[in-house]
Amino acid sequence: MNAFELLGFPPALDIDEIALAERFDRLRAQFHPDRFSLGSALERRLAVQRAADINDAHDTLSDPLKRASHLLELLGAPLDEAETLQDPAFLMQQMELREALDEAHDAQARARLRDDVQGLWSATWSVLRRAIDAGDLTEARRTLQRLQFLKRFLEQIPS
Repeated sequence: MNAFELLGFPPALDIDEIALAERFDRLRAQFHPDRFSLGSALERRLAVQRAADINDAHDTLSDPLKRASHLLELLGAPLDEAETLQDPAFLMQQMELREALDEAHDAQARARLRDDVQGLWSATWSVLRRAIDAGDLTEARRTLQRLQFLKRFLEQIPS
């Protein structure tokens, strides 16, 4: 059972985060291992496994990049972590962002850079959505790689 099925969502790039939290809380309570403490050893083991599966599914669906990667797997186009992105324009953009980060010496400059990169993230997420909707899984994989870079870059911008 995949993460979407386990938590009762149709496979999709975007997900209702409030509904996800509610379903996760309900399933977590329903299958909490303590509820099966008086059950047989098999029931206890199954409850622990089910709780772990629910936690993993929530972890996958609550993170946009993990959710997108999982969706691509389900669509038959898993992301190859060893595959490098062969996109000269994006590679140039990466270099320009690195230079901008090196030159962002104060909090205000870093905040502007963060805002710019978050705007790139949103635009790139829209490209991913369109690629998946169009069934262009090659473009979807490339776009997901771009999003992974942008996420790592955002994490590296000091506050």
